Amino acid sequence: MHATVAGVFFAFGVGIGLWGGAAGAILARAHIDSAAFGVILTAYTAAYLVAMSAGGALAHAFGVRKVLVVGAIAFGAALCALLNARTAATVGGILIGSGLLGGVVDVTMNAEGARIERRLGRPILARLHGAASAGMTIGAILGSLIVASAAPWAAGLTAALGLGAAGLAYGRAAMGEAELAKVALPSAARGLSFAPALIGLGIVIGVSIAAETAAALWSTILLRAEAPALAAIAGLGAAFFSACQATLRFNADVIRLRFSDRRIIFGSFAVAAAGFAVVAAEGGFAQSVAGFALIGIGTGAIVPCGFALAARQTGTQPAIGLSSASLFGALTRLPAPLATGAIAQSFSLPLAFAAFAVALAAAAAGMAVFARRNASVTRTV
Repeated sequence: MHATVAGVFFAFGVGIGLWGGAAGAILARAHIDSAAFGVILTAYTAAYLVAMSAGGALAHAFGVRKVLVVGAIAFGAALCALLNARTAATVGGILIGSGLLGGVVDVTMNAEGARIERRLGRPILARLHGAASAGMTIGAILGSLIVASAAPWAAGLTAALGLGAAGLAYGRAAMGEAELAKVALPSAARGLSFAPALIGLGIVIGVSIAAETAAALWSTILLRAEAPALAAIAGLGAAFFSACQATLRFNADVIRLRFSDRRIIFGSFAVAAAGFAVVAAEGGFAQSVAGFALIGIGTGAIVPCGFALAARQTGTQPAIGLSSASLFGALTRLPAPLATGAIAQSFSLPLAFAAFAVALAAAAAGMAVFARRNASVTRTV
């Protein structure tokens, strides 16, 4: 059962990676410029967030197993259509639709992972997310290679078959488990907290996810522009980003035993900011790939550590802390693709990455202030 859920995470990552690796070629084929891509990505992000919020209601009505199996198969089909789209209208429409389906799969597979974690009595979620990052590593390089080959349609087929097979394997393993009949997912908390600490943590989480999205989806565009002759391996940026992130997440529990969540987040932001600065310096293909690897290392632990801190801010009601941080994080990351596209179109994509470096450095400074104030309050109490 644990293995089949990990398979869904892995297939999900492969699908996202295939899109990330092929995005530059597909956007060029559909004549979509940076500004238009920013608008489409903003709509995609909004659809994804709406779907994650609705996922709990769907699982409660139909059961996690059915929603996750159907969602995985449908998401694979949507990615297959997206990877074969040839016009701006079809890319935009299908990407928004895949955002709705991807959001549902995301929240239900995480809910199932959390359920298994509670049953096993040991942490596994970080490793499940590591499996998704590992899948993205493979998908990203495959995406850029396949889309430049004589059979570009194979990228979509790979996504559809992978997610379909993973969904069906999970469905067979989960069949008959009473716990999966109808459950309410923890994403639907009974209230929200507007405590400054939770707003700050939400912003921290949102900035990190926005940075991850930029590295995964804009990297191939940058690398294709820097080295057109290497377009077939432009997915290396997203691949190295995902591989480094996966390595960190597989070892996140060990790191958290040695350092506090606040220290980890502060250091992670500093590393990620350095990675974006390396990319923004326009030092060539190899240097940019190295920069994306740094971004992967830097962003690997921020989200899990941020949510762990958020859960502790509301005492005996951790769901309120998680829900509040999720909301503030969503509001933070929503305009990021639009801003990235606008800066890239009006100035340059490296300048947009430089803006991320500044934002991450500011987030690191904010996290340091939060840690000092929190420590002062603890000593006072």
